[in-house]
Amino acid sequence: MMKLLIAVCLAFFMVSCGVQEKPVPEETVPAVEETAAETEPPEPEYLFESFFDAKKALFEAEELTGSLDLYEEDGINRFIALKQEMNDVLITDAFDQAMAEDYYVRLMKAKENLKYKQGDIPRVYIKTSGGHGWVNWGYEPCDIVIVSAEDEKYKVTEGDAEISLRGNSTAGAPKQPFNVRFDDKVSVLGMDKGRRWAFLANLYDKSLMRNYLAFYLGDKMGLPYSSKCRYADVYIDGQYKGNYTIVEPVTDGSGRVDIDTTDFEYIFEVDMNRNGCAYYINRPKVGQRFGVIRPETVTEEDKTYIKDFFDKMETALLTHDMAEYSQYIDVESFVNFYIHSEITKSIDVYDFSTKYFLKDGILYAGPIWDYDLAMGNVSHTCAEEKYYIYCNNPRYGTGSGDTADGVWMDNYWCGELLKDPEFKALVVERFEEVRPLIENIYQDNELGQNVIDWLMDEYGASFLRNYDEAGWDITVQYSGLAKNEQLPFLEEVEWLRDWFRRRTENVAAFLME
Repeated sequence: MMKLLIAVCLAFFMVSCGVQEKPVPEETVPAVEETAAETEPPEPEYLFESFFDAKKALFEAEELTGSLDLYEEDGINRFIALKQEMNDVLITDAFDQAMAEDYYVRLMKAKENLKYKQGDIPRVYIKTSGGHGWVNWGYEPCDIVIVSAEDEKYKVTEGDAEISLRGNSTAGAPKQPFNVRFDDKVSVLGMDKGRRWAFLANLYDKSLMRNYLAFYLGDKMGLPYSSKCRYADVYIDGQYKGNYTIVEPVTDGSGRVDIDTTDFEYIFEVDMNRNGCAYYINRPKVGQRFGVIRPETVTEEDKTYIKDFFDKMETALLTHDMAEYSQYIDVESFVNFYIHSEITKSIDVYDFSTKYFLKDGILYAGPIWDYDLAMGNVSHTCAEEKYYIYCNNPRYGTGSGDTADGVWMDNYWCGELLKDPEFKALVVERFEEVRPLIENIYQDNELGQNVIDWLMDEYGASFLRNYDEAGWDITVQYSGLAKNEQLPFLEEVEWLRDWFRRRTENVAAFLME
């Protein structure tokens, strides 16, 4: 007890006298003398090798394919504002390569975000190398953008391309038809990929429908390789040029005519007096002259093969025996071609543009081509006998004065085929099968809404813009080859509808004789 009392008193004495335990010193880290070496700042990473190259790229980035009013408003306003900001800095001393490249990146991003204005039908924007608003003979570089319609998913087709005037009688017309040739195969508005595309102006056809209707009917009838086509509003160097038909051209290759041009397979075109092909064949037995359009180069071996084939084919044809000539021609394609040609009644079907192809030793009729001067759109005053016959002028044809009247396809190869009762029977049978399809061109039936009305629903506004905005005059006869009577647009459409009705009835009548 006493020991405990002494320990307590001793502890109290030590506290009251300020005696404290020695504090434990904190662990200290010896100071280290910093000797980091001075380093140079890293060199900036540039996109271009020099300030000059950066400025050149920047100025090129300012360029647009189309004029400003062809882009959607929000995007183009942002692009213009960025250009203005850049131009304000460009004249200052602070503008250097880093700043130039920064604006280059921002401008390119702004361009990527630009969207072309979509219309109620597809639009095509073309910028020629000359910027003069028209197309020349011979291919020259161009920028081209093809934009889907506003009720379709926004899709743009573009690429490095060239443009050239096309056509024969239409080439000199003020509304120019033209060809576009891409560096690589592209799909245009959902059609099969191809490098070459034809843009038909349809200036001589005031309805703007005849080529489309011919391709549509050929495709539905099963004529081989009938071209697909789409309508579009076309702008060249910022100028609205009107409504065009974009068409797959007749050529060989994937998605086109499936022939092997290295193995005695060819595409031919009837051409009575022109000289655009490398090699021509004259057939005195039937009177037609045609050229080889594929391949472009024809060897002596090719010439021997072609001559031998047509000698044998026409000898068999003149027997009027299907067992003989069916060894050389595809009878089904000739049956369909005959019916299609009688119904559409092209003025040039015997002279120009009519095509055939030879595959595996068999000749096929088609693909079809060129129908602006067809379906009654032919002048009754043009001073050529075939025009008088076509129009049934007094003392020619039936003499009725009605272009929808009379037999038309009774010459050359078709004329010989019709002398065979077996071929004629196939034509009659096939005509009855496809008659609802033909009648559906101009009137509603079991197949649904007629094609003319459907075209008006889908493209009628563009057809009217072709005259009201692009400036093509519905009252002007742009070609002396086209029909003489010029009507307001809606009356032109009804004229075409009634012509189709009369033509179908007339063809049915003489086939049933």
